[in-house]
Amino acid sequence: MFSYLTSRIIANQKRVLILTHRSELLTQAGGTLEHFGLNAINIKPSYAPKTLAGSLYVAMTQTLVRRFKKPLYAQWLQSGLDVVIVDECHRCDFNTLLEALPPHVIVIGVTATPHREKNQPALDAFYQSMVEVAQVSRLIELGKLARPKSYGISIDLSGVKTKGGDWDSQQVGKRMDEIKLYHGVYENYMKHTPGQKAIIFASSIESSKTLVQSLKDKGLPAKHLDGNTSTKERRETLEWFKETPNALLSNMGILTAGFDEPTIEVVILYRATKSLPLFLQMVGRGSRTTQNKRSFTILDFGNNIATHGFWEQDREWSLQPPKRARKSLGVSPIKECPTCNAYLSAQAKECEYCGHVFPPSKAEIQERVIAELRLLSYDQVKQAAQGASFEELEQLATAKGYSKNWIFYNLQNKEQLKDYAKYKGYSPKWVEYQMQLRNK
Repeated sequence: MFSYLTSRIIANQKRVLILTHRSELLTQAGGTLEHFGLNAINIKPSYAPKTLAGSLYVAMTQTLVRRFKKPLYAQWLQSGLDVVIVDECHRCDFNTLLEALPPHVIVIGVTATPHREKNQPALDAFYQSMVEVAQVSRLIELGKLARPKSYGISIDLSGVKTKGGDWDSQQVGKRMDEIKLYHGVYENYMKHTPGQKAIIFASSIESSKTLVQSLKDKGLPAKHLDGNTSTKERRETLEWFKETPNALLSNMGILTAGFDEPTIEVVILYRATKSLPLFLQMVGRGSRTTQNKRSFTILDFGNNIATHGFWEQDREWSLQPPKRARKSLGVSPIKECPTCNAYLSAQAKECEYCGHVFPPSKAEIQERVIAELRLLSYDQVKQAAQGASFEELEQLATAKGYSKNWIFYNLQNKEQLKDYAKYKGYSPKWVEYQMQLRNK
């Protein structure tokens, strides 16, 4: 989307900078910019220009932050640009550069998750308006995104501390290792998605390596990546992942956004996060469609769906911080199928994956009973009231629209009034008051 937009801006003789944290995907041969006939200059650590007079640049944010106060770059940011496009603009590492731009520069931010947590500067500090292209549910309907199936196993995170507004990743990883949750990953993977390609998001490097070793010991093709992995090994591992149909690739913090591998069939959340954008970005790695893929599976081991709701549910986005947003982003109530561990809407009567039928809830039973009682004649109501329990009397009164005095009238003596008072939590004085009314 923004590469196409860039091509139109360049055609109007304007100068563009694209800020990103994944420059290789945009500038590599066959990349998106090249698809639109654009040749971008990549400002990377090894780039040492004498002039910045080009019309299109792509820059890693961290690289520019280290240079933007140098005379050449400072002058360029002030007078050498017309438009800045920010990829994944929900991230906070762009803030410093955006604050340094002059007023005449047009800034366009793009992201699938326009949301920042309460402890972060809100998006309305940098952007004036939002264009919402489509909800995830609509893109699924159009066949542009794959439809997820959600399964999960609850984990007890009591006692785990928070760090920087999110769960302490080291402590979450330690908790998972302590309860040997990696065995649960294997069992659920083999139960729901055997032989399918899976990407795994782990809480810590140690936890990821422990999980990978456990999967390898059980005969599955699994590998690990993290920020310390060499460029050569990372490239070879990603190529292996692309070419291996049943590969399982676990990572810690490097494939959460911008990693595009359409053949991913399973997303395993072996971590817990309080961050909605992080949750949506991780799950989104499995949402790419192919000619043979129209759905994918989420295996959640960190209570993430229970925390944030279904990945595909509609959300109302806002540039404003959560406390000032017009409406809450909302979490749809969910329940877990006791047979297959699928996550379902709380209103589901039957599991769409295994066919388990849920017994009616107490509220549903009461609603059905009241509907039946509503059809009773007056004589039938009087007969039903004889010997009825307190709950049944209240159901009769609700169904027929009677006042609560009708219930009191059907209580024959002081002992029944006392029992009803205990049932409702009324004071003993209420019983005396009712008896006074009867005596009058």
